Amino acid sequence: MKKRVLSVFFAISMVFSLTACGGDGGSADKDNAGAQQQTLSAKGEEAAKDNAAQAEEGKAAEVKLDGSWPEEKVKIGFVGYDAASEQQMEIERYFDYLSENYNMEVMYSEDLVDAEGELNFISDCAAAGCKAIIGYYNEAKEGAAEAAAEYGMYYWGSFGGDADAYDAVKDNEYYLGGYTLGNAEYEAGRSMALALAEQGCEKVVLCSGGAAMGVPTFVERKAGFEAGVKEAVESGKNMEIVYEVEGWPGTDAFVAAQTMVMGMDVDAIASTFEIAMWFQLIMESGKADSVSLATVGAVGETYYDFFNRGLLTCVVYDNAEVIFGNAIPMILNAVSGNKLVNEDGSAPLIQLERWTVTKPEQYNAIYDKHESGEFFVTAEDIADLIVSKNAEANTKTLADYYASFTLDAAIKE
Repeated sequence: MKKRVLSVFFAISMVFSLTACGGDGGSADKDNAGAQQQTLSAKGEEAAKDNAAQAEEGKAAEVKLDGSWPEEKVKIGFVGYDAASEQQMEIERYFDYLSENYNMEVMYSEDLVDAEGELNFISDCAAAGCKAIIGYYNEAKEGAAEAAAEYGMYYWGSFGGDADAYDAVKDNEYYLGGYTLGNAEYEAGRSMALALAEQGCEKVVLCSGGAAMGVPTFVERKAGFEAGVKEAVESGKNMEIVYEVEGWPGTDAFVAAQTMVMGMDVDAIASTFEIAMWFQLIMESGKADSVSLATVGAVGETYYDFFNRGLLTCVVYDNAEVIFGNAIPMILNAVSGNKLVNEDGSAPLIQLERWTVTKPEQYNAIYDKHESGEFFVTAEDIADLIVSKNAEANTKTLADYYASFTLDAAIKE
């Protein structure tokens, strides 16, 4: 049942370094991504041919979606940093659903804040019998993948888009690769600016998070937003950043800046992180019908009412099934002896797309699907990406499948 409670506001958990492998830190070098996409097939096709030969001999494994395959349970360690965030809860719901169909189990970390905690959790996973690690949070960079490999566990993750970290382990037999969103953080900021410009917003406040502190994620998002404003102006629109709020909620400086902004004549507030800290202030000020909000965040319960009433008008969103869910077929293929690799034998980085949600019908299509217990990528869809079931499955077919999920394609019924 949908909950529509406007009077409840949410505590905000911040991870200042934001080196997660997830939506808050998933950018990668464009050239590296392009090169990856160009080499995504031969080894996978080779594996598919081998499997086809096995199938002809009656040796291909039977993949049943009743929780019995693989024969031996696949335990997976999930390295996280904020179990209370809607994004991680969305990921957990999806993995719970997949665990009903595949013989797999996910072991979740506590909220981690540093590399030491990350490496300790990986050690704990090895002791618990895990066969693979999903690096949603990654502070140790390639050290996390190397640690997993030393324990004989596969590692999936993109190191927050760190090309050097990827290069250090791309040929490691236990590294599976991950995803790339291109210049995602820059594009997230740019997408917010262009969306607000299209909606007619002229005087905009930018909450830039850790940009002034040099945190790469926020430096990129701010630069992208500024570029989007410039692009809008060059196209003939009137738009300017009239004030910048630096830092994080909960500080005296941030509270003072909020008070100042509420006394200004503005059309929009864009935040490069959370946006919920503005809801109550705007509702109480009587400006809910004149101010638009934009953010990088999740499509879930927190924003539902505010998006549908028109206060929140843009959410740059990482869909759990697409962005993070591709780890599961990568892992299941690897543990069943069919690791997917690039033509040169290196681990693939799959090019994916964030969704910029700007319309209530888009938001509701995503929300309603998840609320009903359905997912954009089903267990049956994943089975078609597993070489043991589908002799034609390979690195390229998996990459092409997940890359096909643009926002318009995903919500089109």
